[in-house]
Amino acid sequence: MYDFVVIKYSEIGTKGKNRRVFESKLMNNIILQLNHKVIARKIYGRIIVTPKGDGKIDEDMLNSLKKVFGIKSISPAIKVEKNFEDIKNKIIRLLKDKNIQSGTFKIDTRRTDKTFPIRSFDMNKDLGAEVLEAFPNLKVDVHNPNYLIRVEIRQEMAFVYFENIECYAGYPVGAGGKASIMLSGGIDSPVAAWTLMKRGLKLNAISFYSPPNNNEKTVMKLVELSKKLSEFYPFNFYHYIIPFTDVQLAIKKINVESYSLILQRRSMLRIASKLARHTHSTALITGENLGQVASQTLENMITISEATDMLILRPLIGYEKLDIVRKSQEIGTYDISIWPYKDSCVAFLPKNPATKSFPDKMKKLEKKLENLSELELEALNNSLVYIIKNGEIIENYRFSEKEVLEQ
Repeated sequence: MYDFVVIKYSEIGTKGKNRRVFESKLMNNIILQLNHKVIARKIYGRIIVTPKGDGKIDEDMLNSLKKVFGIKSISPAIKVEKNFEDIKNKIIRLLKDKNIQSGTFKIDTRRTDKTFPIRSFDMNKDLGAEVLEAFPNLKVDVHNPNYLIRVEIRQEMAFVYFENIECYAGYPVGAGGKASIMLSGGIDSPVAAWTLMKRGLKLNAISFYSPPNNNEKTVMKLVELSKKLSEFYPFNFYHYIIPFTDVQLAIKKINVESYSLILQRRSMLRIASKLARHTHSTALITGENLGQVASQTLENMITISEATDMLILRPLIGYEKLDIVRKSQEIGTYDISIWPYKDSCVAFLPKNPATKSFPDKMKKLEKKLENLSELELEALNNSLVYIIKNGEIIENYRFSEKEVLEQ
């Protein structure tokens, strides 16, 4: 039925001299997201996406396009010749194909090609009259129509479309640099990852688990979250899952239970920072939300953050929990996040964690931990690595099988 999909974008169009760079990234991401099965080309203010060969514009294709950040809306369209008769005939054919027999409609013509001889107002009026003649049960409603029939007459081409399917907008992934998300397995961190992918960041994920307290199901829960996030990510999504038990046992030995969670978080941050730099990330991302749990008081966040000099992005810091839950439901991570498998910190969670701490005190406690740096490095080198694309695992291995980091 349709010839191509018309892509509209919003924020990219305000980028001035960098606009072409953003448009090129968006076109490249569209092609990657659809596994090179389409051709994407730019006309002014629009991108035209056409299936290759015998490919069809179907629900699967449209659903994939909806998950490409940078796209404001998508519209399956029919190409028309730049003459009144062909435009009229294609509109009538489209109405028949969609089996539209009753309701209200409006014609909306955009004529950016001023060499086209008929003004937009006259096109709307004359095309509306032709539709009424062909479909007597339809009525015109210019304010709130059931069917908005759009006609775009441009320098490069002309086309007709009915639907304007809203998407997530934002910036194309890769336009804003690269960061590493500390993916915990809860509700918040996947939403934080999604939020900053939407702002153009490339990501990899870093998680921690505590064998044997966490079993294989905990690892697969983390991987399933990455699978879901990868549906919005046009590149290979790398997920590093780090065994953390030895560090936790070392912390437990010094018998400072109320501060053990803070010490664990600081250690995680050091390990994540080393891995993030190795993967060329310039920032860490967390799902922290101010005051939500003991480790997320302002004082404790200051103490934990002091363990690294990397920039830490906290996109959810002031969100209401209900808003985070709603977003997680919308993007499809909520049902995975509530699987009843413990994350790493829960396995060694103190009964009464401190809500206030100080960096100097934590540094003194860390000096009591024997071989802490070696334990952290060993944990990193024993990471499980999963490479995921479009919701599927394409490779997995142990980090040390391919490379070994040193102090």
